[in-house]
Amino acid sequence: MGAAQTLRALIGGFDLDPNRVLDIVLESLERDSDGSSTVVEAHLNLARQLSLEESLPHVLGFKFQHYHENQTTPRSLCRLAVMLLSANVINIEVLLPHLASSLETLADDAKKFGEQIDKEARRFGVVSLGGSNEKAKAAMQPGTIQPAWRGYGDSDMVSSQFFGVVEALLWDQRWHLAEPLLSRMERAGALPGSYPGCQQALYSLAHFVLEPVYIVFSPRSFGVASRWSGAIRSSDLVRAVNPRCTRRLEQSDIALLPQLLLVLEPLCYHLHVYTAFDASLVTKLARVLRHLLQPCWRGTEESLVARRLLEYVLLPTLSLMPGNPGCVLEVWAAMRCLPYCERHLLYKAWRGRGVDRTAIGLKHFEVARAECEAGHDARQALKRVANEKKNAKHVGRALAKTAHSNPFVVFHVILSQIESYDNMIQPIIESFGFMTPLALDVLSYMLPLHLADTSRHKLQDNGIHVSHWFQYLANFTGVFYRVYPQTELRCLIDFLLLRLKAGGSHELLVFNELLARMGGCEVLEDISDAQLGGLAGGEVLRREIFAFEKASKRAISRLQDALCTPDKAAPMLALVAQSRSVSFHRLIITDDVIIGSAGMRYSRERWIM
Repeated sequence: MGAAQTLRALIGGFDLDPNRVLDIVLESLERDSDGSSTVVEAHLNLARQLSLEESLPHVLGFKFQHYHENQTTPRSLCRLAVMLLSANVINIEVLLPHLASSLETLADDAKKFGEQIDKEARRFGVVSLGGSNEKAKAAMQPGTIQPAWRGYGDSDMVSSQFFGVVEALLWDQRWHLAEPLLSRMERAGALPGSYPGCQQALYSLAHFVLEPVYIVFSPRSFGVASRWSGAIRSSDLVRAVNPRCTRRLEQSDIALLPQLLLVLEPLCYHLHVYTAFDASLVTKLARVLRHLLQPCWRGTEESLVARRLLEYVLLPTLSLMPGNPGCVLEVWAAMRCLPYCERHLLYKAWRGRGVDRTAIGLKHFEVARAECEAGHDARQALKRVANEKKNAKHVGRALAKTAHSNPFVVFHVILSQIESYDNMIQPIIESFGFMTPLALDVLSYMLPLHLADTSRHKLQDNGIHVSHWFQYLANFTGVFYRVYPQTELRCLIDFLLLRLKAGGSHELLVFNELLARMGGCEVLEDISDAQLGGLAGGEVLRREIFAFEKASKRAISRLQDALCTPDKAAPMLALVAQSRSVSFHRLIITDDVIIGSAGMRYSRERWIM
């Protein structure tokens, strides 16, 4: 006699409640959820043969409701629900009403948690005069503020049944079942990537999806590195359930690159900025995207997916990563495959509508908090700036450590300081030696933004002399490109061309600084007899008399490459000549202020020519 017939005889002979028998079968299946697929299949067949499938969702729902008051639920029960969902025995829509912590509740908890993080972010840099400064510092340490549903990450219990079921689906690779639930949670504002269990399951699934294509770019393929024993392997994932059920994600589903990207893109979107907590995943993703951004892929759908992943996942992820120059260099290796105009579009999206404190409420609350902390650290480091080389190294390391993850915030603070104090230019330039190429490329994007600031006048109140902030910023631009000529220069040249086409002549001061500092074409005026005598000496005497450094051959070569092109040289000369003609005609106006201003512009344009 089979097990099903024996159970039917017991139900009839002892007048047992069939639902109670089904509950015992489910308990047995829950205990053997980690067993072989044969045992699992036997339990499921037993439930089918008892013809109790109609009441099965309700019995399972009562088992979940039993733990509502306890605030915690065993993970084994969530795995049991995944087995039944995967075997098409129950429907997810029937199960959801029985789960504690509805979507609305989870969304409200995430919203309150975000508001609490924003409140703490506003307290960075605020000095407490009430004696509670130590408490404030303790409250601002990472990980000290957690909502209730973020606990029990590594235990056998889950604090949210909804998150527990989604986590079990992900560990069992039931992507086609988990993805609609993740999307529904995202729309409701529940943030599945912030839950530790779902986060680890998403990491594991992302490693599994990336493995077929990453193996081509991994150092292991060249035999120069061995596999780390602690790496997540696909065999470590939960393997249970029946072959006739809804399929789990297999290698055949991601054998082709388009199929792989169809899974990888939404998977990374669900992780979003929380990808930062798995440096290995960030490295793998950056190396794969670098391959997809090569010129041979230009214009294809794969290249577009790579750009979207850079914009919405990798770059925002860097804001949350603790100073990790290795990952930053991997991301830069992918970014440098793009022309500077496309890179700057990505930087624009990364910067958003504000940085530092202005980002609160406009960006993800974790990113806004990280930017406020980075701004506070940058201001503290700048307080130690001095004209000493030993000090420059310490300040440079501190600034670079923060700029690895939040370059926009660090350079925003630096440029704001330079616009007020020109004596900070040289020590800050020297401290840039520890910056990554990505950070310096971000600075090349930010310089035109600050130079194009329309909220401040570029002339002083007398209408003749250039404002200090603009003069200092132009000096900084020239010195920066002289010391770091490898930084992208074409964006600044294009900005100057656009400003000249629009009739702006004040930006010629920046062009003059580039020619003088980077090109070594220093224009001397009103020199004394001693300085004139110094010109008869060599380079050492000239530097001693005039206090300027000779431009390097590399800087001169880079400036020539950027300027001496058919689409740059001729338009620049024509626009400068046109601006000089306008200044000359303005000299006939009798207003002294206009005459002084036009005269200075005319002299500057003549020097450039």
